[in-house]
Amino acid sequence: ERAVRDKHPAVRVSAISSLRRLGAKEALPTVQRATRDRNRSVRHAANGAVTALEAIGERQRGPGETRHLVAVGMPGTKADRVSRQMLFDARIFLSEKLIELSGVELAPDDLSPADAKREIARRRLRGYYLESSIVTLKPRGNGVRAVVSVIVLSYPGRDMRAMLRGAATASGHYSAGTAEQAVQGAFVGALRRLPQVLAVAAAKGRL
Repeated sequence: ERAVRDKHPAVRVSAISSLRRLGAKEALPTVQRATRDRNRSVRHAANGAVTALEAIGERQRGPGETRHLVAVGMPGTKADRVSRQMLFDARIFLSEKLIELSGVELAPDDLSPADAKREIARRRLRGYYLESSIVTLKPRGNGVRAVVSVIVLSYPGRDMRAMLRGAATASGHYSAGTAEQAVQGAFVGALRRLPQVLAVAAAKGRL
């Protein structure tokens, strides 16, 4: 928390990212103050951290009546240039995009498979687990190109339901910012078909 007030912006960003990654909800007031930092990168990191920390312990759901309970795994990668922080941020981004979808509720991280099975049965939901990967991330021309995959599995079982793929290019020289833009754009592309996948699965379940 002291590092969030360091004189160097890079140190402040790193400290905020660490508090977010650790799930340090008790540090929320400190992070909230950083949303008014004079440095744009610090404000960006703080805004994202506030959203993530405020959500800890709360059920996150999209609009409408809940029909799908979705668990999101930590993304993997075999690509160069992908840091652990980038994978963590990608998981947060995926979760944020999911709760924009009607009928989706995110499964808490501490929900055991047995409890998930009981909850899905009790509430008559359909359960899904998303495994994702940053397949490639590298400079391309005057930008950064990312390719990602998202595998839709049943939950709490892990039977494959669909594989989604997305790609995007962010303009500009390679940096953490352009890499993040490319990865997020690729995941947006991959998730475009997810509502259709969920609708088809739900229709099959009613037959």
